[in-house]
Amino acid sequence: MLGSDFPTPFDLRGPVLVLGAGGRLGRMLCQYWPIDRDLICQSRQSGVGGLLFDPLKDRDALMKAAQGKRAVICLAGVVPRGPAEPSVDFAANSDLARVTVEAAKHAGCPRVFLASTAAIYGDQAGPLSESAQALPCGAYGQSKLRMEEEAHAIAGAFGQSVTSLRIANVAGADAILGGWHQGMQIDRMPDGSTPRRSYIGGASLAAMIFSLTRIPQVPPVLNLALAGAVEIGALLDAAGLPWTDRVAQKGVIPEVTLDMDLLGQVLGDPVPWVDPDKLIAEWRGGSNRRMRSI
Repeated sequence: MLGSDFPTPFDLRGPVLVLGAGGRLGRMLCQYWPIDRDLICQSRQSGVGGLLFDPLKDRDALMKAAQGKRAVICLAGVVPRGPAEPSVDFAANSDLARVTVEAAKHAGCPRVFLASTAAIYGDQAGPLSESAQALPCGAYGQSKLRMEEEAHAIAGAFGQSVTSLRIANVAGADAILGGWHQGMQIDRMPDGSTPRRSYIGGASLAAMIFSLTRIPQVPPVLNLALAGAVEIGALLDAAGLPWTDRVAQKGVIPEVTLDMDLLGQVLGDPVPWVDPDKLIAEWRGGSNRRMRSI
């Protein structure tokens, strides 16, 4: 059970707690976090980070881990596992967000960042700003929308600062580069293009989130990506990974482009434009780095 409140003033010098360090995004944050000993990592997997516990089963451990931190980043959650495993229970996404917000409040941690997704926007013409209507097409996007709604409702009742980060495709943690395999087929749209997606690399992701943890006021919802979008066929070409095309399957979304103006305003600089070659270099550079000892 959660104990009593431990009020702590907002202190930019405190470290950051990341939940879900064993996942692909968590490992990227651990690899690329800009400052040593500034990121405290939690996982349910032994050998990943310094804290080993299950946030849903050990809330006292979660609250203790959140004490003295300037922010908690919740990357823990359930993600799609591909067409071979279509039946996935995404309810844990809301559960994890809820216990994170509650623990941060009771621990006196001033900031919570939740990993959401660009899939919340569904099939809409972009660029899509944070004020665009949420119209998720699939179960994963719908679960993340519920997560946002429930977490922000609790945060409002508690007076806890929470920001949902609607993260675009992350190079290497995505289904294209990260899920590439021999014989991979990519949908070819009627105009001859392949689907376009907003993207970000692991180093850029870590740098942006690090900066956000040091900004006193952050909006409740933020898109997180590089500016613009890239065709996934062009991305595979830049990586030198072979693919073949196929007639676009039913339900394929031709483009998901996020508007990055608000993030640029928050960070104080325009968000850089996406470049396939730079994304690939960042992705391949990350594969040669060891996870930081933090």
